[in-house]
Amino acid sequence: MATKKLITIFALFLTPFLAYAEDWVFDAVLNDKVIGRHTFIVEDKKSLSRADFHIKFLFMDIYYQHSSEEIWSNGCIQSISSSTNDDGDHFDVKGKLENGHLALVSNDTFIKLSECVMTFAYWDKNILKQKRLLNSQNGEYLDVDIRLLKKETIRVRGESTPTQHYEIKATKDGQEKLAIQLWYDDNLNWVALKSPTPIGDIFYKLH
Repeated sequence: MATKKLITIFALFLTPFLAYAEDWVFDAVLNDKVIGRHTFIVEDKKSLSRADFHIKFLFMDIYYQHSSEEIWSNGCIQSISSSTNDDGDHFDVKGKLENGHLALVSNDTFIKLSECVMTFAYWDKNILKQKRLLNSQNGEYLDVDIRLLKKETIRVRGESTPTQHYEIKATKDGQEKLAIQLWYDDNLNWVALKSPTPIGDIFYKLH
């Protein structure tokens, strides 16, 4: 299907550092229509991510479901377990810190990564300093170029909010995999996201 794998960015993610419960609930919007919701729940060092999207395009129904759980310590993944159905393409990623390395299995592929690995934890401002990030949907460890594009005011939960607008370009072996735009408020709290797809841009808007 030409429109499969539209949403390869939502496998994402989970932050360390918080010693209390916090959550983010985003509506995913495509071509001015809400196609689903992505919820993140973070409690101490354990994080949960849940996404469920349904896209109707021409004569096609496209589905995306994702769930992920990560455990962190000192900004590094200790374990990860995710399951994704990308419109019929299934990914299962499991990993655990062992003997100073992150031992990762993506479907049937074994990957050995460094001791300290970070996923696409957009809500953690330290992501803006990274050179490599792990896509927890499919286990790809990607080179990233992160830069500030501009400062601008956008609507967040109905309020005009001054933000910093960043872009992440992620590549593997020189081939672009992801192109993501992010907005943070003046306190570097994550408030919005945009990613292009073949049928339009997907926006994450705080619910």
